[in-house]
Amino acid sequence: MNHRLSPLHFLPPPVNTAWTGALLNPARGVLSRRHGEDIAMPLPLFWYDPPWYQITTDQADNLAVAVAEMDVLVAAMRSELAGPASESIFHSGRAIEADVAATPDITRRYPRILPYRSERYGLMSEDFDDCTILDLRLIMPRDLSGRFAYSPAQLQRWEATPATAPVAGGGWIHAATFPPDVVSMQHLASKIEQLRRLASSAAIFVSMGPYRMEEELPLLLAAKPDGLILRLDEILLDGLELAVLTRRAREMMDAHDAPSLPLWVVPGEITADDAVKLVALGASAVAIDAWCNALIEQTQVAQSESTTGYVSDSPHQYDPRWCEFARDQIGELTSRFLGLFESLQSVARDERLGSLSSSWVKNLGVRALR
Repeated sequence: MNHRLSPLHFLPPPVNTAWTGALLNPARGVLSRRHGEDIAMPLPLFWYDPPWYQITTDQADNLAVAVAEMDVLVAAMRSELAGPASESIFHSGRAIEADVAATPDITRRYPRILPYRSERYGLMSEDFDDCTILDLRLIMPRDLSGRFAYSPAQLQRWEATPATAPVAGGGWIHAATFPPDVVSMQHLASKIEQLRRLASSAAIFVSMGPYRMEEELPLLLAAKPDGLILRLDEILLDGLELAVLTRRAREMMDAHDAPSLPLWVVPGEITADDAVKLVALGASAVAIDAWCNALIEQTQVAQSESTTGYVSDSPHQYDPRWCEFARDQIGELTSRFLGLFESLQSVARDERLGSLSSSWVKNLGVRALR
């Protein structure tokens, strides 16, 4: 995997900085909501759009738990991880045995993102219960075929239809088939308030694309969400374009009196170093779909080879082998991210990045290295 932001370099503290030796652990922070209590956050990493339909519900459920165990926020609806007559471990939590016999067992809950698409395919009222982030996705999705549509496999998972009776006869269904919830930007604020009532425990985020950011971002901020998600994986960006759009979004938020509003970025394929550099450029959290989607791909390979290493013996029962699998595959990346992220805290915000490239220095306003 190439470093897309390789012309940017992390700057250490100045040579006369006193070494304190203090153990830093700033990654787990707090997300403030406009209404309601603050939310404790795990790592500033999230899995934005998992293709759960590519694996079985049992595999998807165990994989969601495995990634969540690594303190990464995961997006999933109940219909993507379990059938109509069952409940997923990821949503219901799993029992953890107490260390002392006299102490009752506890249930570990996993923070999660609820993807709220305008079509509401696969969405159930129970999805709103106890979700951490409700992501109002305004952008019309384009699938792998290039269509603004959902594939037969996606619809079959969301609607829990048998293979012998596929939705729409097994064809693609256009996105925005139903009347959209948000008919105009003027209605966005009332929609956000409605979602706050439906998901009282959640922070309400709004997702947008990079196409009309100058026009749309101020309108989204005026609706007063709890955070924004910027979809920069929608188009093929080079490293400088990715960095410039991230920096520009944060500058616009600062200019509209929203300097502390979370800005989450979905950048596409990145390295751990790239992810931390995006944080230094103004992102509050970064999507690591490229890392996590590889877990699904490897699960598909294991399934096609009829191996049983990552298949649970009992449906929807916690299987620790999945956590070992996830840590083996992406643990080194998350550890590298955490180490670099913690190192940022020793450097002033405006002194964290530098470059030898004049174009990167000019476009990003970072320190010029001579």
